[in-house]
Amino acid sequence: MLRGSRASSSPALHYFGDTRCRSIWQWQLILAFTVVVIVVGVALLTPARLADARFALGVFAVIAISVVALAVPWHRIGATGVLVLPVLDSFAIALIAAGDTAAATFLWVFPVAWVASYYSTGVLIGLLSLLGVLRLINLFALGLTVETTINVLILLITLGFVGVIMSVGTERNRSSRRLLSAQSDRLGHALQRVNDQGARNRRLLDSLDIGIARVGGGGLIEISNDAFHTIFALDAAARFHPSRAVEYRTRRGEPVPSDQTAIARASRGELFSDEIVWLFGLDGQWRAVKTSTKAIDHGMVTDDGLLLIVEDVTELADPRAGEDARRRTISHELRNPLTAILGHIDLLLEREDLADSARTQLEVVEHAGSRMQRLIDDALAISRERQDDAAVDFDLADIARASLEGFAPAAESAGVTVDVVLDETLCVRGDAFRLRQVVDNIVGNAIKYAQRGGHVSVWGSRPTDGEIALRVSDTGIGISEEDLPRIFDREFRTELARERGIPGTGLGLSISRDIVAAEGGRLEVQSELGQGTEVTVVLSAVSETSYERKPA
Repeated sequence: MLRGSRASSSPALHYFGDTRCRSIWQWQLILAFTVVVIVVGVALLTPARLADARFALGVFAVIAISVVALAVPWHRIGATGVLVLPVLDSFAIALIAAGDTAAATFLWVFPVAWVASYYSTGVLIGLLSLLGVLRLINLFALGLTVETTINVLILLITLGFVGVIMSVGTERNRSSRRLLSAQSDRLGHALQRVNDQGARNRRLLDSLDIGIARVGGGGLIEISNDAFHTIFALDAAARFHPSRAVEYRTRRGEPVPSDQTAIARASRGELFSDEIVWLFGLDGQWRAVKTSTKAIDHGMVTDDGLLLIVEDVTELADPRAGEDARRRTISHELRNPLTAILGHIDLLLEREDLADSARTQLEVVEHAGSRMQRLIDDALAISRERQDDAAVDFDLADIARASLEGFAPAAESAGVTVDVVLDETLCVRGDAFRLRQVVDNIVGNAIKYAQRGGHVSVWGSRPTDGEIALRVSDTGIGISEEDLPRIFDREFRTELARERGIPGTGLGLSISRDIVAAEGGRLEVQSELGQGTEVTVVLSAVSETSYERKPA
């Protein structure tokens, strides 16, 4: 019985691609190649031997068998049919050795090794018996002597050992493959269980309203849930501190130094509980966040890092925030059905068969609905929420230095060099907290797109007497001429950034431009594909003696 071989289960499978066919061809072609080499050697050394009919017939038989083997669809033939090949090869080799080329009997090693590798021990013994009979027939024809008898015994014993060694080695290889396959299956099942468990744990973490993250050394956020990403305004792929949400000690108060933020303290292994910090998010909203750390290993600080636990407690810390949130929710819920009502009224007013009295009544309803919609829009406006966010005089250079300090760990981990030239004062009037968002976004993008080994430069200038400018350039991937007009579109990302898998949402520049425009300035972008990008924030300047330093 042929071991380890079976016909293809799919009739449509072409036998040229079948591994069983390729194995048969290999054995046969190895023998044919060896015979051809022997013929070349005989032709060069003893060409007279080529005249021996038996030698020539044997060589021709091997070549003919090889040609036929290449044409036969072995995937349709059973193990017994395949056995015909080594048996025919044995007869052909016997013809080659029948003359004065007794050494050719060593070519029987090929059919013996073939049969020993794929067939049972009984088939191997049968082949060895056939080889002995063929050799003895030849010796009887030439004359049997003691020396030739010994040679036959040595040949058969040698071939027998070759067959046994091949059989045992092949069986061991099959056993090893079966063992490796079983171990691979077990490992695959174990890995699948681990992945499933990890996915279940992830879903459980994401279902919590409290933010949880494991923070390793250097501020590396190794694991975090959706609530943590939402509170700290992190991208889905973000792993390094700082986040885009800046921490402050109080609402509109002093910024927390980069080495004293909750993430930085957790990365150093500090244990603290229920400490309140304020975050100014990308949406322009203030959030009070309660932060705590918890050791992972039974209260011991280990190399596993700490769990950083954060909770949005804005409504508890600022009652007005809860009222504003409820007002926004109510206004939003009222706006949706009112929009539908007004839309249907417009459709009705377009009808030509509408009675004049009905038209008059519908117009009254439309005017009342429009007035209500304006009232709702006013309720949704952020002006009331930011009555205390009056514009102040401040130094934009201070904001840039604070932002760069916060991004220093990210630049270092990314292998990006940052050069800063902020010697002169950049005095402006506006909302320092919103402009800090702009600077954070521009600096963060420059470091992200510069990539490893890149270079970022930050410097201030005065384009005109009445303006100041903060410029940030990088040596990153740049923006193509076709994409440049669209960079301020919401959720737009360049094709090159998507191809390279650089994380982002495509919202940063759009939000930054709106903030700068609201402050009476402009945002300018110059870029060339493959050469880098320069972003400039231009704002109206104020007198250096009139501003009061404010936190950023």
